[in-house]
Amino acid sequence: MHTNKINTSRRGSRGFTLIELLTVIAVIGILAAIIIPTVGKVRETAQRTADANNLREIGKAAMIFAAENNDRLPDPLTDAAQANVKADSNYFRWIGLLGRAGTLNDASLYFAKNDPKFDGAAPATVIDPDDTTHGQVIAALQSKTPSFEFVGGLKMSDPATTPVAFTRGLNAAGTWDDASGAYRSAGGHIIFLGGNVQYYQSIDKRLVNTAGKATNDIRETIPAPTGGNQRIYGKGSVIASEAGVAPTVPGS
Repeated sequence: MHTNKINTSRRGSRGFTLIELLTVIAVIGILAAIIIPTVGKVRETAQRTADANNLREIGKAAMIFAAENNDRLPDPLTDAAQANVKADSNYFRWIGLLGRAGTLNDASLYFAKNDPKFDGAAPATVIDPDDTTHGQVIAALQSKTPSFEFVGGLKMSDPATTPVAFTRGLNAAGTWDDASGAYRSAGGHIIFLGGNVQYYQSIDKRLVNTAGKATNDIRETIPAPTGGNQRIYGKGSVIASEAGVAPTVPGS
């Protein structure tokens, strides 16, 4: 009787067999293969939603700026902008106009966390707090490549389908460049003068040019009166530059 009790105890306390361990490991591996990509996709989608909200705030700030400046959105080419906002280029002068006006001085909103060019550290402000003229764009911002591009010289009376800002890397064909895109070639956001923010994997003729026709080329959607200051500003851009690139007239 005593021997049987010992044997039963030994059988009850035995460990897993090798086959059982391998089965458990295989199941864990399968679950990880399913769950990890899903978690990564959820995080990526959540970050893009945050970026869309940031772009919306940039658009709102530009429109508040217009309300205080005769219905004109930021225009780095005006004499006042050139005189009062100190920056290395018109691209950062566009950002600096919002910072100087006090409508948007948070530099972190200009960076997408998934952007390959983002180094993980954004300056706290756009305007240098130590500058007594309140117009110096902080050097730490100008040394980086923000994730958005901007249209300068717009008026609130321009069509609601006119873009105000968009995710860096958009090209004339309506897709995002894999080398320079903030999301590589996966797509990007556009905020329009009407206030709506839209995400596109590719444009697919969903923009409206100044002739009222569908287009892939965002340059054709920007009003371009003779002698106007309308320009597209970008750093590390495909269709823009830090100095500014004029819009394209449809059919030209």
